[in-house]
Amino acid sequence: MLSSPIQHTQMGKLSIVLMLGALALLMNMVGSKSNAEAQRLNPCLGKERLTRLRFYLQDLVGGENKTVWQVAQSNLTDVLPSAFGTVCVLDNLVTTGPEIDSQEVGRMQGLIGLADLHETALVMLLNVVITEGEYKGSTLSILGRNPLHDKTREVPIVGGTGAFRMARGYVITRTYSTDETHFRSVYEYNLVVFHMDDDDSE
Repeated sequence: MLSSPIQHTQMGKLSIVLMLGALALLMNMVGSKSNAEAQRLNPCLGKERLTRLRFYLQDLVGGENKTVWQVAQSNLTDVLPSAFGTVCVLDNLVTTGPEIDSQEVGRMQGLIGLADLHETALVMLLNVVITEGEYKGSTLSILGRNPLHDKTREVPIVGGTGAFRMARGYVITRTYSTDETHFRSVYEYNLVVFHMDDDDSE
């Protein structure tokens, strides 16, 4: 029995639909296997959590209790207004409020350098070490550019430990106050952090 052209067309469409369905099923199976393998190979994979933090950084660049120390400079440091080439190491107090006697919640430790020939802009390689509260013992790592003359600045969060394992996010910071007489500046830090949920990271 001969089939009509219409029947051929319908059979062709049905074959295409079946092929597409089989391909989608195969891709789903492969994707599920890949996810399962990824979960098995990387025990840190799991649910993410969003945490917002605010604290104040006490920056003491002089006096008996200074916490910022210059360790290097370039031949251009004293020539350019941007102080290009200055490198400092710091261990600054982190507090809940802007006052120097506010409750301590951590330390900010690491390196900063003036790395712009034309304006005062820091390159920051810093760890926020939490010493009190819910996240005590955890750290956050900050790496990025901080143009000090901007009213608000954004710096990336690139990692963390403890409660902040696999952290990523950003910091919005601004200069809260400057006291040149006492060699002290206070900076407000607002952090938005994505990190692994505690229940899934253990």
